[in-house]
Amino acid sequence: MEIYVLSAGFYQEQGYCWQEITKNKNQQKPIDEPDLVKKFQVLLETQAYSIFIGRDSGQLILLVTGMKASKRKDYRGRNIRNSIALIAQDDEQDEQKIRGIAVLALEGKLENDIDSAIKEGGEYGFEVSYEQIENAIKASLQTKNSTGTKHVMIGKNSEDNRKIIADELKEYRLPQKSNTSDSEALVVVTGIKKEDDLKKAGVWRGLSNLVEKQDLSPYEPPNSAQKFFPSFDVPSFDESKKYNPQLVIRLIIFGVIGLIALWFLWHPIRFLGKHPSQPTTFVLAAISPDGEYFVTADPHGKVVVQNTQAKTNNTLKNKAPVKSVALSSDGSYVVTGDETGNVQLWDVTNKKNIELRRNVNLKHKKAVLSLAINSNSSRDKVKIVSGGADGQVLLWNVNVNVKYGKGKADIQKLYSMIK
Repeated sequence: MEIYVLSAGFYQEQGYCWQEITKNKNQQKPIDEPDLVKKFQVLLETQAYSIFIGRDSGQLILLVTGMKASKRKDYRGRNIRNSIALIAQDDEQDEQKIRGIAVLALEGKLENDIDSAIKEGGEYGFEVSYEQIENAIKASLQTKNSTGTKHVMIGKNSEDNRKIIADELKEYRLPQKSNTSDSEALVVVTGIKKEDDLKKAGVWRGLSNLVEKQDLSPYEPPNSAQKFFPSFDVPSFDESKKYNPQLVIRLIIFGVIGLIALWFLWHPIRFLGKHPSQPTTFVLAAISPDGEYFVTADPHGKVVVQNTQAKTNNTLKNKAPVKSVALSSDGSYVVTGDETGNVQLWDVTNKKNIELRRNVNLKHKKAVLSLAINSNSSRDKVKIVSGGADGQVLLWNVNVNVKYGKGKADIQKLYSMIK
């Protein structure tokens, strides 16, 4: 059985990374995200506590994400979250182990075992005890091998429903597939994931906070031709060159909404009616996806990033009036768009403007009205989507050298109304 752990260290440069856990500690070094993790994690809200069992090409995977470390925090004082992936052969013996560990996860007993196995230290900020992980696997419940039902069911992510699935995994084998090359999502327990996504993936047992029905209820599964795994609205870093028509449509809609909003801002007299000569100050605002940070920007170019407890306050200065602003999930990057068409990336921690070297001569010819940003855990890769009053939607893939405050931007035109 292959064991992989995702965690991070305290310092800024010790960002989240995957390591394969073996008996030889010297071999525990950062690796690329395992292929099966990359394939199936789209069904999970990975920042929250989530559980997944799936199979692909004769292998089983158990993925448990978002487990909070009890003592370890990062340089911003946030609890580090651990994830573990176990990949095994799809046979009776390994399946019993996978189900037994999944039961521990469903009952909330795995988080402490993983937390105690990961200590602060080492070159990458954390070290994992292979022996403690192995002991947790060996101590997992000995499951039975009765033949279970193939009926697929989904419901609300609740303690009662998690117990029902745990009891099933204790007693029954996972549904079997005759074609070992097929990918299959068997168990999905997560926070924010659409009910329709779970159904389209054909999950055997699925729980999400967004499922309407409280109880586990059967549904009509898709056939093999209809089944698919959903993707994120913003493509992953190694899929950046793929054209995504759904993304383009959504960006166009958001861009139109932004244009309408700005039209109202530029014509306040129609609503205020009185005192047309009095100046009005409008402040732009955005909040990070995890709700911990927010950013404000005024027309004079002043940009302020704070956490919601107002413990930190970083001020940046844009040269031109800001027309749009967005904040990365960890509050470390801000992207601004100004009235001249410039898009600027800011390192909030170091209060630096990341100097962007562009490989093509693409830019907005008018004001930048809407922005979205996404960065990876190590902060060296950033994605930006910008929409401008010139009708262009651009995708920026930025490789960042954090130490020197520079970045190389690969810019692609996703959409343009310019003829």
